[in-house]
Amino acid sequence: MNPRLLVVMLLAVGPLSAWPTAATPLYTAIIIESSSPYFVPKSVTVSTGSPIRWENPTATEHTVTHTGCLEDGVHCAFDSGLMLPNGTFALPGLAPGRYPYLCRIHPIMRGVITVIEASQLPSQT
Repeated sequence: MNPRLLVVMLLAVGPLSAWPTAATPLYTAIIIESSSPYFVPKSVTVSTGSPIRWENPTATEHTVTHTGCLEDGVHCAFDSGLMLPNGTFALPGLAPGRYPYLCRIHPIMRGVITVIEASQLPSQT
């Protein structure tokens, strides 16, 4: 086949190829706010292994601490340590379960992550 004809055919067919209509987010974002509900969203459901990231755009230091870390320390799934203003904390993913968490500095700030198997997530179609 003539190379020029092949290039012309590829250029003509290329725009007709199927492209994804929506990008998959790289992570679930949780934003820390200075007023209630403090963690936005306050409750999230993600699939196993989905990355989660907290962002702290406030002028105050915070933590993101799984309540298991405070109860017995043995069942501590995550603890950000001190998160400075404009800082972030990310998890690569969690095993299935329910993970309540709070800010150790401001214990009124609370949230919950529910992790389920990907096959249990509702269809987005």
